[in-house]
Amino acid sequence: MIHALHGNFGQPSDWRAAFPPGLPSHAWPLWEIRRHHPEARSLDGFARWFNHQVAALPADGPRVLAGYSLGGRLALHVLQDQPRLWQGALLISAHPGLSSPAQRADRLAHDAAWQKRALALPWPALLSAWNAQPVLQSSAPPPPPPSEDWRPEIASAFLDWSLGAQADLLSAWLRGAPPVALLCGAADAKFAALAQSLAHRLPGATLAALPDCGHRLLAEAPCAVQKILAALHASPPSSP
Repeated sequence: MIHALHGNFGQPSDWRAAFPPGLPSHAWPLWEIRRHHPEARSLDGFARWFNHQVAALPADGPRVLAGYSLGGRLALHVLQDQPRLWQGALLISAHPGLSSPAQRADRLAHDAAWQKRALALPWPALLSAWNAQPVLQSSAPPPPPPSEDWRPEIASAFLDWSLGAQADLLSAWLRGAPPVALLCGAADAKFAALAQSLAHRLPGATLAALPDCGHRLLAEAPCAVQKILAALHASPPSSP
C-alpha cells in the first residue's frame, strides 16, 4: 500500500491525481493528526506514531512511503525511525536537513515569523502570502487550500515541524533504508541541488529532475509521480 504525506497548507486531496490507478493508496490528513494525536506533534513523535499506525494495518502488498515537501521532511523522519518497515519511498521536493546549528536557529526564527502570520493574518491574505513565495511559482495553479478550521494546527506546525528542528540527514543517513526515489523540478533550483546532494549519499537511489517543472510536482506532473510510485510498489522487497 502507498502511504502519502502532503505539504504545508496542503491536504490529502492534493495526492488524488498522483496515485497510480488500481493500487491501494492512502493520503494521511496531517492537520487532523496534529489535532487529535498530541504525541505526533514533533518530528520524531510523528515518526513513531505514524510507523506504529502503519505497522498495525493489515499488509496489503509492499509498504511504500511518499512525501511531498513538508511531507517529505516527515517521511525522512519516518524512514529514520523504522527503515525496515518500508519496501520503498518517494521523496518529492524534500529537504534533507540543515548542516549547522546557526542555520537551524535562523530557520527556527524564520518559521516563528510565519507562525505569527498564520495566527494573525486574514485567511485569504495568509494564503496569498504563502503562494507568493518564489519557490512556489509554477505553471500549475495552487491546489485548493485546506479549511481555515485547521489554522491552529497549521500555525503550530511551523515550529514543531520546522526545518530548524529536522535532523541533518545528509550527515547521518538512514541505515537499512529501502529503495528511495527522489523527484524534483529542474526549474526548482534549490530543491534540485538538494536532491542531487541526497542522491550522492544514498546507494542505489534514483533521481529524476523534471524539465520545465517547479516545486509543486503533485499538480505539475502527477503522471510522473504515478509512474514512480507504481515502479516502487512493483519492486521486490529489499533484503534485510
